[in-house]
Amino acid sequence: MRNSFGLLGVTIAGLLAGSDALVAHHGAAAYELQTLTTLAATVKTFDWRNPHALLHFDVTDEKGATANWTAETAGLIILVRAGWGRDVLKPGDRVSVVGRRATNGSHTMLLQRVVLPSGQELTSFVPPK
Repeated sequence: MRNSFGLLGVTIAGLLAGSDALVAHHGAAAYELQTLTTLAATVKTFDWRNPHALLHFDVTDEKGATANWTAETAGLIILVRAGWGRDVLKPGDRVSVVGRRATNGSHTMLLQRVVLPSGQELTSFVPPK
């Protein structure tokens, strides 16, 4: 019985010691943290998965060229608390996407919020590190 309590204690201590690494498994250094970009978008897919959902969308420029983009959201629990769900965005939805663009020039961003045609805003706050 004592060995069980000892093992439980060691397990809890290990989890507590590693909790900072779990919370900050990666930073936001790959994104332009000082600038928010807003894009008129058409949803392609919304992948509801751990550790972060991914929003894939198309953006058409003034010349008619279409670029495929991907936005990484906050963790799923944060999304759920902010009112998101697995089916909140559907292919073909026209939305505004607001986020912090990748510094490498790729068509990726760290999502801050999505504005639906109704004007409803869905936030995905990911604090910069």
